[in-house]
Amino acid sequence: MKRVKITNTHGWTVKTLRKQERKVKDPALRARVMAVRLIMEGDLGKEVAAMLNLHHQSISTYVAIFN
Repeated sequence: MKRVKITNTHGWTVKTLRKQERKVKDPALRARVMAVRLIMEGDLGKEVAAMLNLHHQSISTYVAIFN
């Protein structure tokens, strides 16, 4: 399995993503933001999927959309 990487941060940092997580009311959207943040911090896609109880392909999709 290929490692999921953030290739374009759009100026977002881990700190700004954490702030955004706190603001978001929708749990599904919060999970997406959290997934991107965890990948940005260096976690593996499989680990993030396990933490958030999601499929690893979902994590890849969230990161691809963010990129």
